[in-house]
Amino acid sequence: MLAAKTEARRQAIQRAIAWVEEKPVYLDTETTGLTAKDEVVEIAVIDHDGGILVNELVRPARKIPADATGIHGITNEMVANALTWPVLWVSKVRPALFGRTIAIFNASFDLRMMVQSHGNMQEPYRTLRTVDVLDLYAKFYGEWDSIRRAYRYQSLEKAGKQCGIALPNAHRALADTLLTRELLIYMSRANPDG
Repeated sequence: MLAAKTEARRQAIQRAIAWVEEKPVYLDTETTGLTAKDEVVEIAVIDHDGGILVNELVRPARKIPADATGIHGITNEMVANALTWPVLWVSKVRPALFGRTIAIFNASFDLRMMVQSHGNMQEPYRTLRTVDVLDLYAKFYGEWDSIRRAYRYQSLEKAGKQCGIALPNAHRALADTLLTRELLIYMSRANPDG
């Protein structure tokens, strides 16, 4: 098992190096919740050197529940005059993502929320090239989950602490993109044997 864990870590580091060399943009969203009815209420996209490309609140079609506000601090009053997702997508988000590799911590969740926020819009998400830092970090960290028979996922907050990254996981889109970027860079610079 130790040999397999070492090899998984080595492969994760090589993949992190390759992804960093692609100079990806980093994306994170905050949402109204976790279900199939929930939507994006905030999105951030930063470029490979940490420059902010998008940092916007989004006015959802439904109200933000109190439990979601309790996590990210975004209120219905804060998004009352924000752009809707379709307008924001066309004017700012799509131009920031088009033709780029997009690094996301838990890509399947953020992409699902973006699709749900589109509603009836016909947007070809298939054209987005995303890489999942959550999955990569699980292999890098190497904690085996015998039930799933795979490496255990770590939260972004835990991953940052485990790597000694000083940036907090603030549950806001911009802070989380910055932490995701630092995490990927950290993995790309790690010792494969340590």
